[in-house]
Amino acid sequence: MLKQKALTRNLIATLCTTSNTLFVHNNKTVKKAAFVYTLNAQKVVRNLNAQQQAAFNNLPATYMQNAKQFVINKLAQSTLLKSK
Repeated sequence: MLKQKALTRNLIATLCTTSNTLFVHNNKTVKKAAFVYTLNAQKVVRNLNAQQQAAFNNLPATYMQNAKQFVINKLAQSTLLKSK
């Protein structure tokens, strides 16, 4: 199952729960979660641990990217994109 959350105003994080993989991609190039691949993703994080999955769940929804006051969660970003 694919879940999308807003990472920044221009980046979307897509979590594939089947393969436990996180794809970070631009919201202008990929509109739907079904069209995210490793080739069009800016960063791919495989085998997420429990801390990274909890950080993903704390990210805001994608519709919040259009809000005037988009708040960036720096702790969640650094936890998600951290290498093992």
